[in-house]
Amino acid sequence: MTVLPVDDGHPGFDAGRLARVSDLLDIAAKDGMYPGAVAVVAHRGRVVYQHAAGRQQDGPEPRVKMPLDAVFDLASVTKPVAGTALLLMIEDGLLTLDDYVVDHVPEFQGRDKGAVRIRHLVSHTSGVASNPKLYHEHKSWERLRSAYLTLPLIGVPGSLFLYSSINFILLTLIVERVSGRALDVLLRERVFGPLGMTDTMFNPPEALRPRIPATEYVDWRGSYDWGVVNDKTAQLMGGVSAHAGLFSSAQDLALFGHMLLSGGRYGDARVLSPAAAKLFLSGWPDERGASRGVCWLPGNRRTFGDLVGGHSFGHTGTTGTAMCLVPADDLVVVLLTNRVHPTRSNDLIEKFRPRFFNAVAAARTGN
Repeated sequence: MTVLPVDDGHPGFDAGRLARVSDLLDIAAKDGMYPGAVAVVAHRGRVVYQHAAGRQQDGPEPRVKMPLDAVFDLASVTKPVAGTALLLMIEDGLLTLDDYVVDHVPEFQGRDKGAVRIRHLVSHTSGVASNPKLYHEHKSWERLRSAYLTLPLIGVPGSLFLYSSINFILLTLIVERVSGRALDVLLRERVFGPLGMTDTMFNPPEALRPRIPATEYVDWRGSYDWGVVNDKTAQLMGGVSAHAGLFSSAQDLALFGHMLLSGGRYGDARVLSPAAAKLFLSGWPDERGASRGVCWLPGNRRTFGDLVGGHSFGHTGTTGTAMCLVPADDLVVVLLTNRVHPTRSNDLIEKFRPRFFNAVAAARTGN
């Protein structure tokens, strides 16, 4: 296991301001914004702040205290982490961002679909429908995959931003087909293993459950999602997909983020070339002039706050997870919660999240 070194007395941060961040996290847990949370801030490759707040879960086995090394269901934060596999395929000369999706997934048929490029998938500008809940109608992955692949587009590729996990389900198919490897195996062998990210995986073993916060209570099943991915499509996919399914700790994600900010390398482990790492954290204007990114959502002030959001690359997950990179400051900020426990009807995290990131940014002294 590899972890970033901890530097509690980092001169680039105000200790009083960081204490305020802890207060905000603790108060949010008490106010019911989430049961519990873990936050980690890394600057220039050193952990300058980490804090666990609230409780791990109320059921099925109540656990009063959230552990600092908790392993969370990342939900859609899976997208930028698993998206590393796409960059590896680009480096291997197996595809480009401008490849047409249909060249790799010929079943992806329909009006205008021949114009959809991989670039459109990773920037959510493909025109694919936004997460229709077809898993209610199709109870097997084979039937659900066919339904997704034959859905009509609802916009011309490149003409609109429409967030959809189907984009990354398609990306999963592409990566697995061109590499000849299962996505989980590919990431374990070429990313998580070399970096020592031992807390990051799909389908965590039952032995890890004591460190995994439970998520949603599923009424029809009469039990919690605990140690299994909360996303119902990912469940049908066997728990492995580029759109959802990864479990990880805040410490592992901080390490991953620092690797990207360091040109694709940490220590002796070279995961990506400097050119690929730069591409991963670069934005480009789409056909309407809006900034788009490769698997990340760039410049999102509404989510990542007024102080750093405008020059950040970040992503969030439905379960209450978030990760934000600020390349100009070599800064990684991770906030993991289980806000969907016991129900996803609690959306208070949406108001809390930018306030948290603002408080972290305010702790920077500029050194």
